[in-house]
Amino acid sequence: MNNENSLMTIEAVSRQLRIPKHTLRFWEKEFEGILNPSRTSGGQRRYTLEHIVRIEEINRLRKNGMGLAAIKRRLVESDQGIRTGSDRIDLLANRVAEVVKAEVCQFFRKENQDSSGPIEKREREFSCRKILPLPE
Repeated sequence: MNNENSLMTIEAVSRQLRIPKHTLRFWEKEFEGILNPSRTSGGQRRYTLEHIVRIEEINRLRKNGMGLAAIKRRLVESDQGIRTGSDRIDLLANRVAEVVKAEVCQFFRKENQDSSGPIEKREREFSCRKILPLPE
């Protein structure tokens, strides 16, 4: 992840993950030491794939009703290698869902090449976006 092409701006992350920029900034302050994007010499944030995976995890936990303090504890435990079975199942289920979504989007795109109209609308409604690879 050392090359500059692998870094994303806050605008790109916000657009890709559909999370407002102000929320990303707030989470950076709230999860200090856990979510720390690098900065350019001009102070602009740059996010790596690992940051994006972490943001997706925070977002998923928030959507499941978990409070910020509980999320912070869980992320710290995760960083320390303390991961519960349900955490692993949740992560796996989310990745499987992402792969299925990618396949459906690919189907919509292929169908859209053959014809125009309702397939394009379904692709937008399904909110197809680039699926990120798993971190190593």
